[in-house]
Order: sequence, then structure tokens, then C-alpha cells
Amino acid sequence: MGIVLKEPTLVWQIEQLASQSTRPVEQVLEMAVRTYLDERECDAIHIETEAFWAMHDELLSKFTGQYVAMFHGDVIDYGPDASILEQRVRERLGLLPVLIAPVEPGPRRDLRWRGGRIEAAR
Repeated sequence: MGIVLKEPTLVWQIEQLASQSTRPVEQVLEMAVRTYLDERECDAIHIETEAFWAMHDELLSKFTGQYVAMFHGDVIDYGPDASILEQRVRERLGLLPVLIAPVEPGPRRDLRWRGGRIEAAR
């Protein structure tokens, strides 16, 4: 599949950036698209996280001790094993951003992804 950019100003900007950074145009474009998609995914997960905490009491009454998969503010699947749940969700939705979180009693915990491990926010 080939993708064609039909916006001359955008093409010119990418060419200029590539020239300034001495990188191939394709690499600059790939980095820009990847950055954009990563930001969108981060924003989507943030929205799902807010929905999770807004529904936390209701989730506790139905899914305590389980993991839930949240997509567009709804629980779309749940189960006791996060990796099996993720596999089911990926088979269904591919790489769309879905929050998979444990439903446990207690206060809100904000987590951050740090290079292969999850840490509590400070």
C-alpha cells in the first residue's frame, strides 16, 4: 500500500525538516506520524482512565478482583488474567487504545509507564 501526500505545504515542510536534520524524508515522515499516533494513544488511554475512576464504585460491585478492558468509556470485556484479556481484546480490536486495569478497592492510583515497568505517580 502506498500513501500519497497531496498537501504541497506539508510536503515542503517535511522536505525542509529532512534537509535540516540530514535525514531521509521517509524517516522524518515516519517519526512525525509515529509521534502523532503515540500522542493520540496517550490521550485515549487518559480518557479511558478517567472513565474507569468515574465508574470505580460501580466496577467494584460487578468486577472486584477482575481486570476490565475499557474502550470508549465502556467495559468491553473482563477476566481474572490480564494477559488473556489483552489477547482477546487485541483479536477483536487490533491495536486500538484500550485500558486494561485491575478492579480493586482503595483510593485512586495514578500510574506511569516507565520503560517496561509501571510506577506509581509521585
